[in-house]
Amino acid sequence: MQLLIFFTKKEELIDELMKRLAIAGVKGGTVLESTGMAKSLANVDGMPMFDVFKEIVKNQNESSKTILFGVDEDKVEEVRKIVSEVFGDLNQPNTGILMGIPLSFVDGADKNDK
Repeated sequence: MQLLIFFTKKEELIDELMKRLAIAGVKGGTVLESTGMAKSLANVDGMPMFDVFKEIVKNQNESSKTILFGVDEDKVEEVRKIVSEVFGDLNQPNTGILMGIPLSFVDGADKNDK
């Protein structure tokens, strides 16, 4: 199994992604509210080198989402394809970031629930 982690600011596309993944047989996922490093740094005081950057980022109220999926190895490429179809080329700016981490074990998840 792998833990797939997807970060995006394009919240309007998440429902479509979830629908497409469910149709593909991915049966579980978790969506979390998240904040990127740039937004966090905008709230830090005492860093004069970031003052101009802080002014730019301070007025952005964009939230972001982190989506977690545990999937079998044979589903990884299919999930990657679906994410690209829904969100577009992830190599384009402000689209999203998808990564996979191998899992050595998973307790508490029924094999039929993945």
